[in-house]
Amino acid sequence: MQRTRFKRQILALFFIVSLIPALTVAAIWYLDAQVGGSGRYELDIKTFVLPIFILGIGPALLLSLAFAELLARPVRRIHAAALELARGNYKTHFQTGGAGEFKEIGAALDRVAGQLERTISETASETALIEAERNKLRGVLNSMTDGVFALDRGGRIILFNKAASEITGRSIEEVAGQLAEKVMPFRDGGELVMARWLATQGGVDHQIGQWRGLELYRADGASLYVDVQAVVLSQDPNGINALVTFHDLTKSHQLEEMKIDFVALAAHELRTPLTEIKGYLDILQHEAKGLKAADKRLLDRTMESATQLSGLVNNLLNVARIEHGEINYQPLTVDFLAFIEEFSRSVEWRFKDEGRTLKLSLPARLPLIVGDPNGLREVMTNLIDNALAHTQPKLGIVTIAVRAHRTEIEVSLSDNGSGMPASALPRLFTKFYRIDEYKATTRGTGLGLYISKSIIEAHGGEIWAESVEGMGSTFSFRLPIPKIAPKLKPSNNKAKDTRGAHGWIKDNTVR
Repeated sequence: MQRTRFKRQILALFFIVSLIPALTVAAIWYLDAQVGGSGRYELDIKTFVLPIFILGIGPALLLSLAFAELLARPVRRIHAAALELARGNYKTHFQTGGAGEFKEIGAALDRVAGQLERTISETASETALIEAERNKLRGVLNSMTDGVFALDRGGRIILFNKAASEITGRSIEEVAGQLAEKVMPFRDGGELVMARWLATQGGVDHQIGQWRGLELYRADGASLYVDVQAVVLSQDPNGINALVTFHDLTKSHQLEEMKIDFVALAAHELRTPLTEIKGYLDILQHEAKGLKAADKRLLDRTMESATQLSGLVNNLLNVARIEHGEINYQPLTVDFLAFIEEFSRSVEWRFKDEGRTLKLSLPARLPLIVGDPNGLREVMTNLIDNALAHTQPKLGIVTIAVRAHRTEIEVSLSDNGSGMPASALPRLFTKFYRIDEYKATTRGTGLGLYISKSIIEAHGGEIWAESVEGMGSTFSFRLPIPKIAPKLKPSNNKAKDTRGAHGWIKDNTVR
Protein backbone atom coordinates (compact mmCIF):
# COMPACT_ATOMS: atom_id res chain seq x y z
CA MET A 1 0.00 0.00 0.00
CA GLN A 2 2.80 2.43 0.94
CA ARG A 3 4.79 1.58 -2.17
CA THR A 4 1.72 2.25 -4.42
CA ARG A 5 1.11 5.69 -2.84
CA PHE A 6 4.74 6.64 -3.33
CA LYS A 7 4.57 5.67 -7.01
CA ARG A 8 1.44 7.83 -7.52
CA GLN A 9 3.19 10.83 -6.01
CA ILE A 10 6.11 10.42 -8.36
CA LEU A 11 3.82 10.03 -11.39
CA ALA A 12 1.88 13.18 -10.45
CA LEU A 13 5.07 15.16 -10.11
CA PHE A 14 6.38 14.03 -13.46
CA PHE A 15 2.99 14.80 -15.08
CA ILE A 16 3.22 18.39 -13.87
CA VAL A 17 6.80 18.72 -15.03
CA SER A 18 5.85 17.30 -18.44
CA LEU A 19 3.46 20.30 -18.99
CA ILE A 20 6.44 22.61 -19.44
CA PRO A 21 7.23 21.46 -23.02
CA ALA A 22 3.50 21.70 -23.88
CA LEU A 23 3.29 25.29 -22.63
CA THR A 24 6.41 26.15 -24.61
CA VAL A 25 4.92 24.73 -27.81
CA ALA A 26 1.66 26.63 -27.22
CA ALA A 27 3.58 29.85 -26.72
CA ILE A 28 5.45 29.42 -30.01
CA TRP A 29 2.20 28.71 -31.82
CA TYR A 30 0.63 31.84 -30.37
CA LEU A 31 3.59 33.94 -31.41
CA ASP A 32 3.48 32.56 -34.90
CA ALA A 33 -0.20 33.42 -35.16
CA GLN A 34 0.46 37.02 -34.07
CA VAL A 35 3.11 37.70 -36.68
CA GLY A 36 1.00 36.19 -39.42
CA GLY A 37 3.13 33.18 -40.07
CA SER A 38 5.87 35.19 -41.72
CA GLY A 39 8.58 33.07 -40.11
CA ARG A 40 10.01 36.00 -38.21
CA TYR A 41 9.54 36.07 -34.51
CA GLU A 42 9.60 39.17 -32.47
CA LEU A 43 9.63 38.14 -28.88
CA ASP A 44 8.36 40.42 -26.21
CA ILE A 45 10.09 39.39 -22.98
CA LYS A 46 7.76 41.23 -20.71
CA THR A 47 4.56 40.11 -22.37
CA PHE A 48 5.48 36.54 -23.34
CA VAL A 49 8.79 34.96 -22.24
CA LEU A 50 8.72 36.15 -18.67
CA PRO A 51 5.15 34.96 -18.06
CA ILE A 52 6.00 31.59 -19.58
CA PHE A 53 9.06 31.24 -17.31
CA ILE A 54 7.12 32.27 -14.25
CA LEU A 55 4.08 30.12 -14.99
CA GLY A 56 5.88 27.07 -16.53
CA ILE A 57 9.58 26.71 -15.93
CA GLY A 58 9.65 28.33 -12.50
CA PRO A 59 7.20 25.92 -10.87
CA ALA A 60 8.95 23.02 -12.55
CA LEU A 61 12.29 24.03 -11.03
CA LEU A 62 10.71 24.49 -7.64
CA LEU A 63 9.06 21.10 -7.88
CA SER A 64 12.36 19.51 -8.92
CA LEU A 65 14.13 21.03 -5.93
CA ALA A 66 11.37 19.88 -3.63
CA PHE A 67 11.49 16.39 -5.08
CA ALA A 68 15.28 16.28 -4.74
CA GLU A 69 15.01 17.32 -1.12
CA LEU A 70 12.31 14.69 -0.62
CA LEU A 71 14.70 12.03 -1.90
CA ALA A 72 17.84 13.35 -0.17
CA ARG A 73 16.39 13.73 3.31
CA PRO A 74 16.02 9.99 4.12
CA VAL A 75 19.33 9.27 2.40
CA ARG A 76 21.05 11.81 4.68
CA ARG A 77 19.44 10.23 7.72
CA ILE A 78 20.58 6.78 6.63
CA HIS A 79 24.10 8.14 5.96
CA ALA A 80 24.29 9.78 9.41
CA ALA A 81 23.09 6.60 11.09
CA ALA A 82 25.66 4.55 9.13
CA LEU A 83 28.45 6.86 10.36
CA GLU A 84 27.30 6.37 13.94
CA LEU A 85 27.29 2.62 13.37
CA ALA A 86 30.83 2.82 12.02
CA ARG A 87 31.88 4.66 15.21
CA GLY A 88 30.59 1.75 17.27
CA ASN A 89 27.21 3.13 18.23
CA TYR A 90 25.15 0.03 17.61
CA LYS A 91 22.03 1.56 19.21
CA THR A 92 21.58 4.10 16.41
CA HIS A 93 18.29 4.11 14.47
CA PHE A 94 17.88 4.20 10.70
CA GLN A 95 14.17 5.19 10.80
CA THR A 96 13.55 7.95 8.22
CA GLY A 97 9.94 8.76 9.03
CA GLY A 98 7.14 8.78 6.49
CA ALA A 99 6.34 5.84 4.31
CA GLY A 100 7.59 4.00 1.27
CA GLU A 101 10.77 2.15 0.39
CA PHE A 102 13.06 4.33 2.53
CA LYS A 103 11.10 3.41 5.64
CA GLU A 104 11.44 -0.25 4.77
CA ILE A 105 15.17 0.19 4.17
CA GLY A 106 15.54 1.98 7.50
CA ALA A 107 13.68 -0.77 9.33
CA ALA A 108 15.85 -3.44 7.67
CA LEU A 109 19.03 -1.57 8.63
CA ASP A 110 17.75 -1.26 12.22
CA ARG A 111 17.38 -5.01 12.35
CA VAL A 112 20.89 -5.46 10.92
CA ALA A 113 22.32 -3.05 13.51
CA GLY A 114 20.59 -4.93 16.31
CA GLN A 115 21.86 -8.27 15.09
CA LEU A 116 25.34 -6.81 14.68
CA GLU A 117 25.24 -5.47 18.25
CA ARG A 118 24.26 -8.89 19.61
CA THR A 119 26.90 -10.67 17.52
CA ILE A 120 29.66 -8.29 18.59
CA SER A 121 28.58 -8.57 22.21
CA GLU A 122 28.68 -12.37 22.04
CA THR A 123 32.02 -12.27 20.24
CA ALA A 124 33.44 -9.94 22.87
CA SER A 125 32.31 -12.32 25.61
CA GLU A 126 33.85 -15.30 23.83
CA THR A 127 37.04 -13.34 23.17
CA ALA A 128 37.27 -12.38 26.83
CA LEU A 129 36.74 -16.02 27.82
CA ILE A 130 39.39 -17.21 25.35
CA GLU A 131 41.82 -14.56 26.57
CA ALA A 132 41.17 -15.57 30.18
CA GLU A 133 41.85 -19.23 29.33
CA ARG A 134 44.95 -18.21 27.41
CA ASN A 135 46.20 -16.25 30.40
CA LYS A 136 45.55 -19.26 32.63
CA LEU A 137 47.48 -21.51 30.23
CA ARG A 138 50.29 -18.98 30.03
CA GLY A 139 50.37 -18.80 33.82
CA VAL A 140 50.45 -22.58 34.15
CA LEU A 141 53.23 -22.93 31.56
CA ASN A 142 55.32 -20.18 33.14
CA SER A 143 54.87 -21.65 36.63
CA MET A 144 56.17 -25.06 35.55
CA THR A 145 59.71 -26.01 36.51
CA ASP A 146 60.06 -28.17 33.39
CA GLY A 147 60.82 -26.58 30.06
CA VAL A 148 57.99 -26.65 27.50
CA PHE A 149 57.96 -25.61 23.87
CA ALA A 150 55.69 -26.26 20.89
CA LEU A 151 56.54 -26.81 17.23
CA ASP A 152 54.56 -26.05 14.11
CA ARG A 153 54.37 -28.39 11.13
CA GLY A 154 57.63 -26.98 9.79
CA GLY A 155 59.48 -27.87 12.99
CA ARG A 156 59.72 -24.23 14.12
CA ILE A 157 59.21 -23.09 17.70
CA ILE A 158 55.93 -21.24 18.28
CA LEU A 159 55.73 -21.49 22.09
CA PHE A 160 58.51 -21.33 24.68
CA ASN A 161 57.77 -21.14 28.40
CA LYS A 162 59.71 -19.31 31.10
CA ALA A 163 61.39 -22.43 32.50
CA ALA A 164 62.67 -23.38 29.04
CA SER A 165 64.19 -19.92 28.74
CA GLU A 166 65.83 -20.13 32.16
CA ILE A 167 67.19 -23.64 31.64
CA THR A 168 68.67 -22.98 28.20
CA GLY A 169 69.64 -19.32 28.66
CA ARG A 170 67.78 -18.43 25.47
CA SER A 171 65.11 -15.73 25.33
CA ILE A 172 61.67 -16.33 23.90
CA GLU A 173 62.35 -13.74 21.18
CA GLU A 174 65.57 -15.54 20.26
CA VAL A 175 63.98 -18.93 19.61
CA ALA A 176 60.59 -17.87 18.20
CA GLY A 177 60.26 -19.02 14.61
CA GLN A 178 63.58 -20.92 14.70
CA LEU A 179 64.03 -24.57 13.78
CA ALA A 180 64.10 -26.64 16.97
CA GLU A 181 66.94 -28.81 15.71
CA LYS A 182 69.14 -25.67 15.56
CA VAL A 183 68.36 -23.94 18.86
CA MET A 184 67.20 -27.00 20.88
CA PRO A 185 69.32 -29.89 19.54
CA PHE A 186 68.72 -32.80 21.92
CA ARG A 187 71.50 -35.30 21.26
CA ASP A 188 72.20 -38.88 22.20
CA GLY A 189 75.70 -39.87 21.23
CA GLY A 190 75.83 -36.96 18.79
CA GLU A 191 72.59 -37.88 17.02
CA LEU A 192 69.50 -35.64 16.94
CA VAL A 193 67.21 -38.38 18.22
CA MET A 194 64.07 -36.30 18.86
CA ALA A 195 64.19 -34.47 15.52
CA ARG A 196 64.70 -37.76 13.69
CA TRP A 197 61.79 -39.36 15.57
CA LEU A 198 59.42 -36.46 14.82
CA ALA A 199 60.30 -36.67 11.13
CA THR A 200 58.94 -40.24 11.05
CA GLN A 201 55.62 -39.42 12.78
CA GLY A 202 53.80 -37.61 9.98
CA GLY A 203 50.01 -37.90 10.30
CA VAL A 204 50.16 -39.87 13.58
CA ASP A 205 48.22 -38.07 16.31
CA HIS A 206 49.01 -38.26 20.04
CA GLN A 207 52.09 -40.40 19.46
CA ILE A 208 54.47 -40.11 22.44
CA GLY A 209 58.25 -40.31 22.38
CA GLN A 210 60.44 -40.43 25.51
CA TRP A 211 64.21 -40.17 25.94
CA ARG A 212 66.39 -40.16 29.04
CA GLY A 213 69.70 -38.44 29.61
CA LEU A 214 69.88 -36.48 26.36
CA GLU A 215 72.52 -33.80 26.04
CA LEU A 216 71.64 -30.18 25.28
CA TYR A 217 73.84 -27.11 25.08
CA ARG A 218 72.95 -23.82 26.75
CA ALA A 219 73.35 -20.53 24.94
CA ASP A 220 76.69 -20.06 26.76
CA GLY A 221 77.95 -23.46 25.59
CA ALA A 222 77.53 -25.32 28.90
CA SER A 223 76.24 -28.90 28.72
CA LEU A 224 72.83 -29.87 30.05
CA TYR A 225 71.43 -33.36 30.62
CA VAL A 226 67.68 -33.67 30.30
CA ASP A 227 64.83 -36.15 30.11
CA VAL A 228 62.61 -35.37 27.13
CA GLN A 229 59.04 -36.23 26.17
CA ALA A 230 57.41 -35.26 22.89
CA VAL A 231 53.72 -35.57 21.96
CA VAL A 232 52.60 -35.37 18.33
CA LEU A 233 49.43 -33.28 17.80
CA SER A 234 48.96 -33.44 14.05
CA GLN A 235 45.22 -32.63 14.29
CA ASP A 236 45.57 -29.55 16.53
CA PRO A 237 43.51 -26.63 15.12
CA ASN A 238 46.00 -24.06 16.46
CA GLY A 239 48.79 -25.29 14.20
CA ILE A 240 50.76 -27.09 16.94
CA ASN A 241 52.37 -30.20 15.49
CA ALA A 242 54.30 -31.32 18.57
CA LEU A 243 54.52 -30.38 22.24
CA VAL A 244 57.89 -31.05 23.90
CA THR A 245 58.69 -31.05 27.63
CA PHE A 246 62.14 -31.52 29.12
CA HIS A 247 63.35 -31.91 32.70
CA ASP A 248 66.79 -30.66 33.71
CA LEU A 249 68.86 -33.47 35.25
CA THR A 250 72.20 -31.71 35.07
CA LYS A 251 72.72 -31.46 38.84
CA SER A 252 71.58 -35.05 39.34
CA HIS A 253 73.86 -36.15 36.51
CA GLN A 254 76.81 -34.34 38.05
CA LEU A 255 76.04 -35.84 41.46
CA GLU A 256 75.76 -39.30 39.90
CA GLU A 257 79.15 -38.85 38.23
CA MET A 258 80.66 -37.79 41.54
CA LYS A 259 79.19 -40.87 43.23
CA ILE A 260 80.49 -43.15 40.49
CA ASP A 261 83.94 -41.57 40.64
CA PHE A 262 84.03 -41.93 44.42
CA VAL A 263 82.92 -45.56 44.33
CA ALA A 264 85.38 -46.32 41.55
CA LEU A 265 88.22 -44.65 43.44
CA ALA A 266 87.38 -46.51 46.63
CA ALA A 267 87.07 -49.83 44.79
CA HIS A 268 90.35 -49.23 43.00
CA GLU A 269 92.13 -48.51 46.28
CA LEU A 270 90.61 -51.65 47.83
CA ARG A 271 91.62 -53.93 44.99
CA THR A 272 95.37 -53.98 45.73
CA PRO A 273 95.18 -54.96 49.42
CA LEU A 274 92.37 -57.40 48.65
CA THR A 275 94.53 -59.10 46.04
CA GLU A 276 97.27 -59.49 48.61
CA ILE A 277 94.83 -60.94 51.17
CA LYS A 278 93.62 -63.49 48.60
CA GLY A 279 97.20 -64.37 47.78
CA TYR A 280 98.08 -65.02 51.42
CA LEU A 281 94.92 -67.08 51.91
CA ASP A 282 95.73 -69.11 48.81
CA ILE A 283 99.22 -69.81 50.18
CA LEU A 284 97.75 -70.90 53.49
CA GLN A 285 95.29 -73.23 51.75
CA HIS A 286 98.00 -74.95 49.77
CA GLU A 287 101.03 -74.73 52.04
CA ALA A 288 99.70 -74.96 55.59
CA LYS A 289 100.03 -78.48 56.98
CA GLY A 290 98.38 -80.14 59.91
CA LEU A 291 95.37 -77.82 60.10
CA LYS A 292 92.39 -79.11 62.01
CA ALA A 293 89.15 -79.65 60.08
CA ALA A 294 87.50 -76.69 61.82
CA ASP A 295 90.48 -74.47 60.98
CA LYS A 296 90.39 -75.57 57.34
CA ARG A 297 86.65 -74.83 57.12
CA LEU A 298 87.33 -71.40 58.59
CA LEU A 299 90.07 -70.78 56.05
CA ASP A 300 87.84 -71.89 53.17
CA ARG A 301 85.03 -69.59 54.29
CA THR A 302 87.50 -66.71 54.58
CA MET A 303 88.74 -67.39 51.04
CA GLU A 304 85.15 -67.55 49.79
CA SER A 305 84.33 -64.20 51.40
CA ALA A 306 87.48 -62.63 49.98
CA THR A 307 86.52 -63.91 46.52
CA GLN A 308 83.03 -62.44 46.83
CA LEU A 309 84.49 -59.13 47.99
CA SER A 310 86.89 -59.17 45.06
CA GLY A 311 83.97 -59.73 42.68
CA LEU A 312 82.12 -56.82 44.25
CA VAL A 313 85.12 -54.51 43.86
CA ASN A 314 85.61 -55.50 40.24
CA ASN A 315 81.91 -55.04 39.50
CA LEU A 316 82.01 -51.56 40.98
CA LEU A 317 84.98 -50.70 38.78
CA ASN A 318 83.27 -52.13 35.72
CA VAL A 319 80.08 -50.15 36.39
CA ALA A 320 82.16 -46.98 36.63
CA ARG A 321 83.82 -47.76 33.32
CA ILE A 322 80.47 -48.45 31.67
CA GLU A 323 79.07 -45.16 32.98
CA HIS A 324 82.05 -43.29 31.54
CA GLY A 325 81.71 -45.03 28.17
CA GLU A 326 85.01 -46.86 28.53
CA ILE A 327 83.83 -50.09 26.89
CA ASN A 328 86.47 -51.72 24.73
CA TYR A 329 84.37 -53.99 22.54
CA GLN A 330 86.62 -56.60 20.88
CA PRO A 331 84.60 -58.40 18.18
CA LEU A 332 85.54 -61.91 17.19
CA THR A 333 83.81 -64.56 15.11
CA VAL A 334 82.08 -66.82 17.63
CA ASP A 335 80.75 -70.34 17.05
CA PHE A 336 77.89 -69.78 19.47
CA LEU A 337 76.84 -73.44 19.66
CA ALA A 338 80.33 -74.46 20.73
CA PHE A 339 80.44 -71.47 23.07
CA ILE A 340 77.28 -72.54 24.92
CA GLU A 341 78.42 -76.17 25.14
CA GLU A 342 81.80 -75.15 26.57
CA PHE A 343 80.18 -72.74 29.04
CA SER A 344 77.73 -75.39 30.30
CA ARG A 345 80.60 -77.82 30.94
CA SER A 346 82.49 -75.13 32.89
CA VAL A 347 79.60 -74.60 35.33
CA GLU A 348 78.50 -78.21 35.79
CA TRP A 349 80.46 -78.53 39.01
CA ARG A 350 78.53 -75.64 40.56
CA PHE A 351 75.21 -77.36 39.88
CA LYS A 352 76.50 -80.60 41.39
CA ASP A 353 77.90 -78.88 44.49
CA GLU A 354 74.71 -76.85 45.05
CA GLY A 355 72.28 -79.68 44.24
CA ARG A 356 70.63 -78.22 41.12
CA THR A 357 70.02 -79.60 37.65
CA LEU A 358 71.23 -77.99 34.42
CA LYS A 359 69.42 -78.78 31.17
CA LEU A 360 70.25 -77.75 27.62
CA SER A 361 67.93 -77.25 24.65
CA LEU A 362 70.15 -76.61 21.65
CA PRO A 363 69.64 -76.91 17.88
CA ALA A 364 71.88 -79.08 15.75
CA ARG A 365 73.48 -76.03 14.12
CA LEU A 366 73.75 -72.30 14.76
CA PRO A 367 75.10 -69.52 12.54
CA LEU A 368 78.27 -67.71 13.46
CA ILE A 369 77.96 -64.41 15.28
CA VAL A 370 80.32 -61.52 15.96
CA GLY A 371 80.92 -60.83 19.63
CA ASP A 372 83.31 -60.65 22.54
CA PRO A 373 83.52 -64.11 24.17
CA ASN A 374 84.62 -62.69 27.51
CA GLY A 375 81.69 -60.32 27.64
CA LEU A 376 79.18 -62.97 26.59
CA ARG A 377 80.60 -65.36 29.18
CA GLU A 378 80.09 -62.68 31.83
CA VAL A 379 76.43 -62.35 30.81
CA MET A 380 75.86 -66.10 31.03
CA THR A 381 77.65 -66.29 34.40
CA ASN A 382 75.54 -63.48 35.86
CA LEU A 383 72.32 -65.15 34.70
CA ILE A 384 73.43 -68.52 36.09
CA ASP A 385 74.31 -66.88 39.44
CA ASN A 386 70.86 -65.32 39.55
CA ALA A 387 69.13 -68.64 38.79
CA LEU A 388 71.13 -70.55 41.40
CA ALA A 389 70.40 -67.92 44.03
CA HIS A 390 66.61 -68.18 43.56
CA THR A 391 66.14 -71.96 43.28
CA GLN A 392 65.96 -74.59 46.02
CA PRO A 393 68.69 -77.23 46.54
CA LYS A 394 67.80 -80.65 45.10
CA LEU A 395 64.69 -79.11 43.49
CA GLY A 396 66.13 -76.36 41.33
CA ILE A 397 66.16 -76.86 37.56
CA VAL A 398 67.80 -74.38 35.19
CA THR A 399 67.30 -74.72 31.42
CA ILE A 400 69.44 -73.00 28.77
CA ALA A 401 67.61 -72.84 25.44
CA VAL A 402 68.98 -71.38 22.20
CA ARG A 403 66.95 -70.66 19.07
CA ALA A 404 68.02 -69.16 15.75
CA HIS A 405 65.72 -66.67 14.04
CA ARG A 406 66.14 -65.13 10.62
CA THR A 407 68.32 -62.21 11.75
CA GLU A 408 69.23 -63.02 15.35
CA ILE A 409 69.97 -65.69 17.94
CA GLU A 410 67.81 -65.86 21.06
CA VAL A 411 69.11 -67.33 24.33
CA SER A 412 66.84 -68.06 27.32
CA LEU A 413 67.72 -69.16 30.86
CA SER A 414 64.66 -70.47 32.71
CA ASP A 415 64.40 -71.63 36.31
CA ASN A 416 61.68 -73.02 38.57
CA GLY A 417 62.61 -70.82 41.50
CA SER A 418 60.76 -68.23 43.56
CA GLY A 419 60.05 -65.87 40.69
CA MET A 420 59.55 -62.10 40.96
CA PRO A 421 56.61 -59.73 41.32
CA ALA A 422 55.54 -57.88 38.19
CA SER A 423 56.39 -54.55 39.84
CA ALA A 424 60.08 -55.53 39.93
CA LEU A 425 60.53 -56.18 36.21
CA PRO A 426 60.81 -52.54 35.01
CA ARG A 427 63.71 -51.85 37.41
CA LEU A 428 65.40 -55.20 37.21
CA PHE A 429 68.32 -54.08 34.99
CA THR A 430 69.11 -50.84 36.85
CA LYS A 431 72.12 -50.31 39.10
CA PHE A 432 72.02 -51.61 42.68
CA TYR A 433 68.41 -52.78 42.40
CA ARG A 434 67.45 -55.76 44.54
CA ILE A 435 63.99 -57.20 45.13
CA ASP A 436 62.91 -56.71 48.73
CA GLU A 437 66.51 -55.97 49.61
CA TYR A 438 65.82 -55.68 53.31
CA LYS A 439 64.13 -59.08 53.41
CA ALA A 440 66.20 -60.93 50.86
CA THR A 441 68.07 -64.00 52.04
CA THR A 442 70.32 -64.07 48.95
CA ARG A 443 73.44 -61.99 48.74
CA GLY A 444 74.31 -59.66 45.87
CA THR A 445 74.97 -56.08 44.88
CA GLY A 446 72.33 -55.63 42.21
CA LEU A 447 75.03 -54.94 39.58
CA GLY A 448 75.18 -58.22 37.64
CA LEU A 449 72.05 -57.64 35.56
CA TYR A 450 72.99 -54.02 34.90
CA ILE A 451 76.41 -55.12 33.61
CA SER A 452 74.79 -57.87 31.52
CA LYS A 453 72.43 -55.37 29.94
CA SER A 454 75.35 -53.09 29.05
CA ILE A 455 77.26 -55.96 27.44
CA ILE A 456 74.30 -57.17 25.36
CA GLU A 457 73.49 -53.64 24.18
CA ALA A 458 77.16 -53.13 23.26
CA HIS A 459 76.67 -56.14 20.95
CA GLY A 460 73.62 -54.51 19.35
CA GLY A 461 71.19 -56.84 21.10
CA GLU A 462 68.54 -56.63 23.80
CA ILE A 463 67.84 -58.39 27.09
CA TRP A 464 64.62 -58.83 29.06
CA ALA A 465 63.01 -60.90 31.82
CA GLU A 466 59.68 -62.66 32.33
CA SER A 467 58.54 -63.99 35.66
CA VAL A 468 55.56 -65.18 37.67
CA GLU A 469 55.95 -64.94 41.41
CA GLY A 470 56.27 -68.41 42.91
CA MET A 471 56.65 -70.10 39.51
CA GLY A 472 60.14 -69.16 38.36
CA SER A 473 61.75 -66.70 35.94
CA THR A 474 63.07 -66.59 32.40
CA PHE A 475 65.88 -64.27 31.33
CA SER A 476 66.36 -63.89 27.59
CA PHE A 477 68.62 -61.96 25.26
CA ARG A 478 69.05 -61.66 21.52
CA LEU A 479 72.20 -61.14 19.47
CA PRO A 480 72.19 -60.08 15.81
CA ILE A 481 73.42 -62.44 13.10
CA PRO A 482 75.78 -60.69 10.63
CA LYS A 483 74.22 -60.17 7.18
CA ILE A 484 77.51 -61.23 5.59
CA ALA A 485 79.57 -64.15 6.85
CA PRO A 486 82.29 -62.64 9.11
CA LYS A 487 85.93 -62.98 8.10
CA LEU A 488 87.31 -62.34 11.56
CA LYS A 489 89.57 -64.87 13.22
CA PRO A 490 87.42 -67.55 14.91
CA SER A 491 87.54 -67.61 18.69
CA ASN A 492 88.28 -70.72 20.69
CA ASN A 493 85.24 -69.75 22.78
CA LYS A 494 87.29 -69.89 25.95
CA ALA A 495 87.58 -67.02 28.36
CA LYS A 496 89.29 -66.49 31.67
CA ASP A 497 87.00 -67.39 34.53
CA THR A 498 87.92 -64.27 36.50
CA ARG A 499 85.00 -62.28 37.86
CA GLY A 500 85.12 -58.69 36.63
CA ALA A 501 88.37 -59.01 34.63
CA HIS A 502 86.59 -58.55 31.30
CA GLY A 503 88.33 -58.25 27.97
CA TRP A 504 85.49 -56.00 26.88
CA ILE A 505 86.24 -53.32 29.48
CA LYS A 506 89.42 -51.28 29.53
CA ASP A 507 91.75 -52.38 32.29
CA ASN A 508 92.73 -48.92 33.47
CA THR A 509 92.18 -46.69 36.46
CA VAL A 510 88.84 -44.93 36.40
CA ARG A 511 89.17 -41.15 36.64
